Amino acid sequence: MFSYVGCMIITCTCLSITNADEHKSDEPDKNRTVQELIREVTTGRNKEVLPVNKWGEPVRVAFYFHMTYIQEFDEVAGKLSVNGYFGIDWIDNTVSWNPDKYGVSSFTFNEELFWKPTFIMRNPYGAAKIIYEDHNVKRVHHNGQIEWFPSDSFDIACQADVTNYPFDMQTCTLAIVLSVYDEKEVILWPTAFLTDWFIPHKTWDLVETNFTRIPFPQIVNFRIRLRRKPMYFVLNLILPIVLMCILNPFVFLLPADSGERVGFSITVLLAIAVFLTISASSLPAISDPQLPSLSILLFADVAFSGLIVLLVIISLRFYLRNENLPVSYLGEKFVKCCRVLRRSCSCSNGQTIQCHNK
Repeated sequence: MFSYVGCMIITCTCLSITNADEHKSDEPDKNRTVQELIREVTTGRNKEVLPVNKWGEPVRVAFYFHMTYIQEFDEVAGKLSVNGYFGIDWIDNTVSWNPDKYGVSSFTFNEELFWKPTFIMRNPYGAAKIIYEDHNVKRVHHNGQIEWFPSDSFDIACQADVTNYPFDMQTCTLAIVLSVYDEKEVILWPTAFLTDWFIPHKTWDLVETNFTRIPFPQIVNFRIRLRRKPMYFVLNLILPIVLMCILNPFVFLLPADSGERVGFSITVLLAIAVFLTISASSLPAISDPQLPSLSILLFADVAFSGLIVLLVIISLRFYLRNENLPVSYLGEKFVKCCRVLRRSCSCSNGQTIQCHNK
């Protein structure tokens, strides 16, 4: 019994060693086959010539853009930085082989072995960006289909409109132009704008993505619509401004004899000035196409607080004035205007009879 088991173990061991040797011997043959295939399909090839069998037939280049992350959006500089990659494929009619003969239906390559189109960013931020040379792996199939996935960080020039800051929405466009070739030679055909692997940004919400194609010159516009997340700015910027605006008129509820009116109004004015200095770093320094509404609100708050300080000083001046001194001409006119306004308010409240009696 034990001898039978031992024979079986030795037999299985020998078979596994034999299969491993055969597998190792097959690997060099497969590698040699792939090398022969690459040498056959690339020998005598000119990668600068369009890959068509008949001159005049256009090459149809289909591609899509997959955006994965928004690095930053600088409203002052007008720069949007996004990460992503393009999926580009076309048919090279000069490449084909029998997959049964070589046992390979496709292979990858990094070198510039075959023709490929050249793309240029139409609206780069900074120097011109050409999408051509890269170190990404390409794949060629036995039927001539070539796939190329260039990836990078793309800096887009995008003019921001911060009129409704921080409740603003921005629309930026990544414009890709097909270089050199016209529509009779190469047809540029966009297929999708993908965001399946998009990582949410901490400041911006991705609202909408779409793409359009312009036939001549061949341009594809990938539009990105963003909406700012406003809660941080509401809690740290807008609510303090509103609170200080509400506090300002309450200075007139203080008794004039207390001597705290001027101190209270100046304290609120200084608080607004300090807050304006602190919040200036959070506001986008843009005046084109229009100033942010929040900047106008801050300026109005400072002007309103300064006016209240002036009114407090004038009112205390009249309150503490010596009664034996004659009233000036301007003071008399001011009192008459106040009486007229008071009568108008009384008449508007339905007190017409009392108004005429006065």
